[in-house]
Amino acid sequence: MVTIRTFWPVILLAALSGCSTMQISSDYDASTNFAGLKTYNWIPEPQKVSGDPKIDAPFIERRIRDAVDNQLAAQGYDKRSSGAPDFLVGYHVALEKKLAVTTMNEYYGVVVGPRWHHSTPRWYGSETYVYDYDEGSLVLDIIEGGSRKLIWRGFALARVDTTASAERKTKRINEAVKRILAQFPPKPK
Repeated sequence: MVTIRTFWPVILLAALSGCSTMQISSDYDASTNFAGLKTYNWIPEPQKVSGDPKIDAPFIERRIRDAVDNQLAAQGYDKRSSGAPDFLVGYHVALEKKLAVTTMNEYYGVVVGPRWHHSTPRWYGSETYVYDYDEGSLVLDIIEGGSRKLIWRGFALARVDTTASAERKTKRINEAVKRILAQFPPKPK
């Protein structure tokens, strides 16, 4: 007879690999008139390398730049190839190894949280799973064209599957960029 306990590690790993939570946040200089921003270009300096070959690749850079260009175009901004743009765009990426610990408890052979029995707290067996994963961050910076002052920063933080297909990586980058830039420009209060 096959029990849930037999397949629990498989179920746990499948659930974790399917996690697609992404934390999005932004901050900005409140003294900036964002309504005046219409044109942009990329910071002319070369992209800084992180030293991690998983993220220091020309195709990763191309995916990020394409996603940003497409999203800014969808939001009505024009990319300027000559002349002075209203703002410049830059980005930073990082990948960090994380460790997670999950403890699951069993009650009559079914995996559950803590159980109480006859008003006496009692655990009915447990197993602890430890796993590591990559957590990636993508930071987008908006810099005033003339002064080169940082006026807006948005970032996404999420688990990264470095073994995913190129199509899946592109999809995740597009999702992150879209969700970050949904907060640009900041909404007036």
